Amino acid sequence: MKALRSFAVATAALLLSSAPLLAQAAPSAADVIAKYVTAIGGKDAVMKITSLKQTSTMQLPAMGITAEIEAYQAAPNKMATKSSIPGVGEMLQGTNGEVAWDANPMAGARLLADKELAQMLEGADFYGNMLYLADRFTTMENLGVVDFNGEKSYKLKLVRKGSGIEATQYFSVATGLIVGAETAQVSQMGTMQVSSTLSDYKEFGGVKFPTKSEVNMGPNKMLMTITNVVINGAPATAFDIPAAVKPLIKK
Repeated sequence: MKALRSFAVATAALLLSSAPLLAQAAPSAADVIAKYVTAIGGKDAVMKITSLKQTSTMQLPAMGITAEIEAYQAAPNKMATKSSIPGVGEMLQGTNGEVAWDANPMAGARLLADKELAQMLEGADFYGNMLYLADRFTTMENLGVVDFNGEKSYKLKLVRKGSGIEATQYFSVATGLIVGAETAQVSQMGTMQVSSTLSDYKEFGGVKFPTKSEVNMGPNKMLMTITNVVINGAPATAFDIPAAVKPLIKK
């Protein structure tokens, strides 16, 4: 009995000493982000980029529409997008870091304000978005491992400091790369929940970018395919305020 009791005690001690190994704590949100930055090429590679020019194709299967898109981004906080839609014309969105606009043939031109403006400025935060800089968020929390689109992923809750908009990002446990996201999109028509799946990462200028995405906004599905990324290829004129928007700016 004494030998049996001694064996039981020794076994219990071994199990207790191994408990931290059997139940390792999930990595912090900061750890997940750090792995992601390494996976796309590292901070040094990102910081060598000062601007981007992206060309892509957008498809709206339900509407039978295919559009060509040119998107420009530049540090620290400039962004402009031109979408050419057959039968509709050009749709322009962007910010020069101070004002933000939306101009299209159907609704005309307008300046963005309030939450729309805050959201646009956050979207244009060049290094903040590429590196997920912690000071841009009030909350960065790892909610654990979930299955996202068939891949084990860390589910991160991120709340923006400026707009207060909450987003959920999914980071692959295996690769560290972002595989999906869920967030609220603020527009002139109200707030809509948007979910996206990201895939087919390719390297441009030493940094990996997802070249395929499926975006769902309510019942509508949008398929995006990036065809090229030109590193440091955005001209300063890309962020000029469109002519239709200029009269709206108060002197």
